[in-house]
Amino acid sequence: MEELTAALEELEAPFRTLVDDSQWAHASVEGLVLDVGGWWSADDRTRLQPQVTFSDAFSEAGRHHGGVYVEGYLWADGQAVAAAWCGLGNAVVYGPRAEAYLGVGLSSHFCRRIQLRNGTAAVLMSKHHRLLPLLRDGLPRGAVLPGGRPGPRSVGA
Repeated sequence: MEELTAALEELEAPFRTLVDDSQWAHASVEGLVLDVGGWWSADDRTRLQPQVTFSDAFSEAGRHHGGVYVEGYLWADGQAVAAAWCGLGNAVVYGPRAEAYLGVGLSSHFCRRIQLRNGTAAVLMSKHHRLLPLLRDGLPRGAVLPGGRPGPRSVGA
């Protein structure tokens, strides 16, 4: 978990000063995940795959009662990787194999709206220029669903 947090903070660092001066909600997508995301855990019941597409994770979330589509970063092979998975509570139900998962549970309504508007399967991880308002203003009400354990920046908040 610490390696993933450190890697995301390093990726966010070049943008932090700009954001602090401009009053944006998040410096980057990495900063958004650090600010809003939670930790998810895989166990022996998790259907782990070598690779999971964003569209597969979204479909899988719709198949599980209470399933949540999650986008964020995972720690695998010594690096932070943008990814998506299906979560339930604090658990990864379906997703890529990794040592740590930090992500934001997203409502299906919000996802569909962004996917249609941007033409991408990924919602936050697409880094589409139309996502800049989400970094500036934060995620809209109803976009984030509960799940995961408190993330690195929410501890003690």
